[in-house]
Amino acid sequence: MTAGFLDAARMARFLALPAATIYEAQGKLGDMDPAIKPVARGMRLGGPAFTAKCWPGDSKGVLRAIDAAPPGAVLVVDAGATMRSTIWGGTSSMAAKLRGLAGIVTNAAVRDAEELAEIGWPVFAPGCSVRGTVKNHPGWLGLTVSVGDVPVAPGDIIVGDADGVVVVPAARLAEVASRAFAAGEAEAARDARIRAGEPITRVLGITD
Repeated sequence: MTAGFLDAARMARFLALPAATIYEAQGKLGDMDPAIKPVARGMRLGGPAFTAKCWPGDSKGVLRAIDAAPPGAVLVVDAGATMRSTIWGGTSSMAAKLRGLAGIVTNAAVRDAEELAEIGWPVFAPGCSVRGTVKNHPGWLGLTVSVGDVPVAPGDIIVGDADGVVVVPAARLAEVASRAFAAGEAEAARDARIRAGEPITRVLGITD
């Protein structure tokens, strides 16, 4: 297996892992600002990044990204790290879901919170706002962006759940996946020992 590649079964297994497990397996790297979180309970996402950068207060770029991104991609949108305008809402979620995209991660506000929850398509953002945007500037697609204080290049792997979002550089995917699978098995074995009644300090190797 070449670096940065997983077959379909291993990729699906990797994307189902907790974000925290992947973060630990990557050497405690790649975690986005914890302010970026799912806008509704139960949302999680995983897949290769399709990146976009929008002019602050302008959402035309993200609309172009919805049409350009391939099925299974996670939109990663640098929209200026502002809560004073929104670049996403219910209509965008509906369109992205119908296109087969895997979710969006952005550093700007979103709106239509109840509609986003009803649609159930994964949206990760720092919060909601009533403010809208104009749609004049085309933005930029397919470049390296910075979202949540982490650089994201096209094709990097994004995993997000209730704990937050982690970014895995594409070139490190196979390495990080192997470590994450091993960590997941170790966690399961640890939890089984605790459920069997063994003291947690012994299981975790903690001594006085």
